This record gives sequence, structure tokens and C-alpha cells, in this order.
Amino acid sequence: MASSSRYRTNQHWLALFVALALLGSIVAYNLVSMRQRLISQEHQRLTVQARVIDKNIERQLEVTSLALEGVIEDLPTLYSSQNPTHANKRLSILADAMPGIHTLFVTDATGTILAANRPVLIGRQIADRHYFTEPRQQYNPDTLYISPPFKLASNGYVFNITKTISGPDGRFNGIVTAEVDPDYFATILESTRYAPDMCNTINHGDGLRFMTVPYLEGQAGKNLAVPGSLFTRHMESGKPENIFTDTAYATGEYRMAALLTLQPKELKVDKPLVILVSRSPDAILKSWKNEAIFQGLLFLVACIGSIAGLFLLHRRQSQFEKQAQRAEAMVQIRYELLEYATMHTADELLQYALDEVCRISNSPIGFYHFVDPDQQTLTLQAWSTRTLQEFCRAESHGMHYGVEQAGVWADCIQTRAPAIHNDYAGLPHKKGFPTGHAPVVRELVVPVIRDERIVAVLGVGNKSSDYTLKDSEEVLYLADVTWEIIDSRRSQEELKQANELLANHARIDYLTGIYNRRMFDGLMDAEIARSCRYNSSLSLIMMDIDYFKQVNDTLGHAAGDHVLQKIAELISGRIRNYDIFSRWGGEEFVIMAPKNDLLKATELAEILREAIELFDFGNGLRITVSFGVTQYCSGEQPEDFVGRADSALYQAKRNGRNRVEIAAAPVVLSQNCATEEFVRLPHIEVTS
Repeated sequence: MASSSRYRTNQHWLALFVALALLGSIVAYNLVSMRQRLISQEHQRLTVQARVIDKNIERQLEVTSLALEGVIEDLPTLYSSQNPTHANKRLSILADAMPGIHTLFVTDATGTILAANRPVLIGRQIADRHYFTEPRQQYNPDTLYISPPFKLASNGYVFNITKTISGPDGRFNGIVTAEVDPDYFATILESTRYAPDMCNTINHGDGLRFMTVPYLEGQAGKNLAVPGSLFTRHMESGKPENIFTDTAYATGEYRMAALLTLQPKELKVDKPLVILVSRSPDAILKSWKNEAIFQGLLFLVACIGSIAGLFLLHRRQSQFEKQAQRAEAMVQIRYELLEYATMHTADELLQYALDEVCRISNSPIGFYHFVDPDQQTLTLQAWSTRTLQEFCRAESHGMHYGVEQAGVWADCIQTRAPAIHNDYAGLPHKKGFPTGHAPVVRELVVPVIRDERIVAVLGVGNKSSDYTLKDSEEVLYLADVTWEIIDSRRSQEELKQANELLANHARIDYLTGIYNRRMFDGLMDAEIARSCRYNSSLSLIMMDIDYFKQVNDTLGHAAGDHVLQKIAELISGRIRNYDIFSRWGGEEFVIMAPKNDLLKATELAEILREAIELFDFGNGLRITVSFGVTQYCSGEQPEDFVGRADSALYQAKRNGRNRVEIAAAPVVLSQNCATEEFVRLPHIEVTS
């Protein structure tokens, strides 16, 4: 007998170790497969983002090439003696029409700038610049030359896109070149970032880095063409696309990088651009590592639990077998509750958990109460079907009881311990039970305690046999798990709703869906800084709906809200995507127009004024709007800038409404706008 028992014990241990080894193999295989799948997916995502950047920049190169060719074709006309400044105006119009171009100019064969969109450049000598010497030495009229990045006086880096000009004898006769706008390319790179650790860069084919988003100090202008760098390995491979996971030479960080050589088929470029999109492998695999730790812990728990269980099984035989089965059921219910919680509401989870408690405890009735912070009142939150039909008079969720009326529940709350009653014979009827009916024969009630306070009470009743301490432990465990999951879920839902509400209120006007004033103030500071840094124009258009109070007074506030929403839609569809449009307050709106001088902003205001005047707001309702326009003056405070536009707006109101007034500042002292004058807007012809 002893030998047989020992043999059976050994067989049990052998089977257990085999099972654990198999489980460990499955877990390991699953984790390895998951890791490979995650890496493969990230390779694809990085490659796709690199291609998106490639397509956007390729489109910019094609457009720029066409523009440069157009300038070359028009050179005889542009330099006609009848209109010597025509070339500068033409280049200025082209530069303004191309968001990716900052500067556009033409030189002669000696490198002297003959015409430019920026008059300050005319007559400047650039014969020693790479973007001039390279096209001159490698002269080919069909080639689009992309210069290596070079540093500006403002510490930013740019590169030039150049076409050569042929003389009458077919020889080199100068260049027409476009200097790119770094902000445009930064926007392209930023638009493809889908993770905080993601880094997008543009690099010249010679190895010089042009731009990094997000900005990294010392990266722009860095030479990547060194042995062993990711850039060098990509270029040496001869492939248009590569994926590497290694230490990056530029930053010394371990990165997963997708590299793509940008060399448009339709264009003959002398040097390509190389797009590099990368992420930190640690960030990519963070979720996998958490999952690996979780599964490892689960495996460890399974190992410890099974070994301990087998050990106790040999000591207590059949009695422990039943206990192990019930313990396993408890763990399974916990996992099921966690899984159920991911797809259902807190109320649904509470009801599901109560049903599981009733099933495990073999109880036909059950209830779950929340206890108020004062520990004096209980609120019924969930109940079994029989509980509601036979024992409770409440017809809906939320039945309340005072502790003094709660019977066994009061015992549980007062003693802060589980309460078991296996014989209700002779006990008075509880409040809420039908008269003359004493259906509860046995009842088990357990408390859920958090921070020294009872937060909930779970009860089951009418088990066919007496409730025991084992039942009490199991029900208490399930009640505690249920509260933990529900409380966590409710906190997550509340936090999510609060965060979404705060984020939306922080920047969007709830009625019109455009920026609110708080968001506009922050963006205005950024645009003023950008205007000063690049010495570019910045205009402000402020508008106010004429006689808006009459609309509210005669047609009601719903009609007024409709007018505000429609005006926001009309304006949003007629401005550029980088213009900043905001509701200023009440019936006032404001538009920040970067790279627009006073004349262009005035033309835009007139277009908007006419569009609103002609629009039918329903039932024949017509609305007009008054506009005030001004241009930012270098060095002035934002409140002075806004105040000048506001003054122009009220000038338009005083001059009859439905008009555009300009507040100009022609006299500048130091760097501040010292005086201002109102200019009546002349009639502007608007063509569609």
C-alpha cells in the first residue's frame, strides 16, 4: 500500500512538472510570437509614415520645380524695360502662393541677385554659396539641384531648390532658386508622429541633417555620413527603403528606424533627400513587457499554487480536492469579472458579479448594498430576480434603508464582520417583506471595508444547507473583488469623462466648434513670436455682428445661436488652414492671419463681409458684419495689437456698419507702434 501511494505521488509530481513545462512553453511561445508580431507591425507603421512624408515632400519638390521653370520661361518678360519691378512682384506672388517656400530669387552668371521676393536681397553676391557653385560646376538645365542644409543668421537650417538658367549660347547664365520654409517641413514631420517617443528627420543625400521633429539640440546640420551609421548603411545598401534597429550615431540612442530615399521619378535631382522615422524599441515593447511580466507572474502563481495544492492534496486527500476546486472557481470568477469589466458598465458588472456569488454559494437570492459615508444608510444597488419579486417592494434601482431597520445587515455593519443566521424562526418580519410571509430561512451577510470604513454589504440567502465559515470566506472574497473592480472602473470612467470635458472646454467654443478666446490668446503669442523671428507679416481681423441683439430679441436665442454657428461655418470655409479663427466673445469673432500684410488681410475681410451679406440665414433673415483690420507692429504688446483692431471695428460701427475699417500704424518709434490712424477702406473688387 505504501509503495502504491508513493508511486501515485511520484506520478502526480511528474505529471505536474510536465504540465508546468508545457504551460511555460506555451506562455513563452505566445510571448515570442506576440513580440515578433508587434515588431513587424511597428516596422510597417514606420515605413508607412516615412512614405507619407516622402509623398508630401515629393509633391513640394514637383511644385517648386514647375514654379522655377515658369520663372525661367518668363525671364524675358520679367526683365522688360517697360516694367523693371515686375520680376520682383512676380517672385513675391509665387513665394506667397507656395507655403513651403520662404525666399525666391534669380541671379546672373556671376552670382549677383537680380530679382527676389525680398527686396533686401537684390544686388547681393552669392557666388561662394554651395547652392550656386554646385549648379554652375555641374551645369545641366534639366537637373533640379538640392543643396545641403546650411545655417541662417537666425540659427535655423534651410536648404535651397535650384534650377539653372541657360544663356542664348546655351551656357550657364545664372540660377533661379527657392529657399524652403522650415516651418512647412516641420508641420509635415509633426503630422505623422503617432507616439511621443517618435522622431522624424529629413537628411540630405550628402549626409547633413536638415531637420528633426521633435526638435533636438545640435541635430540640425550634423553629418551622418560616417562609417557604420544608420544613414551610411542605408545608402550603401542601394535600396530605396530600409529598416534598422541599432544605436543611432546622431543621438547615441537605441532606435528602430525606417529610412527612405526620396528621389522622385518625374524629376532629375542631383542629390536625394533621406527620410528617417524612428521610435524607441523600449517604448514600442512597453506593452509587451508589461504583458510578459503579467503572464510570467500568472505562470509563477500557477506554479506555486499547483505545487502547494498538490502537496496539500497528499496530506488531506479528498477534502482538499474540493477546496482546491472551489478556490480555482474563485480565481476563475475574478478573471471573468476582470474580462467582463472591460466591455460592460459598472452597473452591469455589479449585477453579473452578484449572480456569480449566488451561483458559487448555491443561494437562490442575493443583494448588494452600498453604505453611505455616515455609516447610517444603505442603498440597494443590485439584487437577484427572486429577491426583487418576493422580498423587496422597491420597483426600481436605489432602495434606501436606515441601519436601524436593516436587521442582519445592521449586525454586519455594527460588528464590522460577516453575519450568519441559519434559523429565522420566530424573528419579526423585516421592513419591505410581504405581510404574513417569512421567506428567509438562512442568510449570510458580509461587509466590504476600505480605509477603516464599510463601503458595501453583500448578502445571500436560502441556501439548502446551513451557511458555514467557508461560505463566509468565499462570499467575502467575491464581495471584496467585486467592489475593487467596480470602484476602479467607476474611478476610471469619471476620470476619463472629466479629462475629456476639461480638454474640450480648454480650447473649443462649445457653440460654434471653433477656438475659444483662451486658446486664441495662447496661439496669438506663438504667432507673434514666429512673426518676429522670421520678420513676416501678421494681421488681425476682428468682426462683430451688426444688430445681433435684435435677432435675439425678436427671433429668440435659438435663432441667434443659429446665426453664430452659420457665420462660423462660412468663415471657416473661406480661410487658410493655418489661419487662426476664434470666437472672441458674444457675437464677436477674430482671425489671426500669418504671412498676410494689411492689404491682403483687408481683402480677406471684404470677401468675408460680402459672403455673409449675401447669405440667407433662413426665412429670409439677412445679417451683416462690421470688420476692423490691423497689422502687427514689431515690438508691440499683444494687447496693443488687439486694441488697435478693436478700435478699427468700432470705427466701422460708427461709420454705418457692414463695412471694413483699417487701423494702420504708419509712424514707428523704436520698436513700438507710437501712433495709429484709421484708414477708410476703398472699394475693393473681389473676383471669384
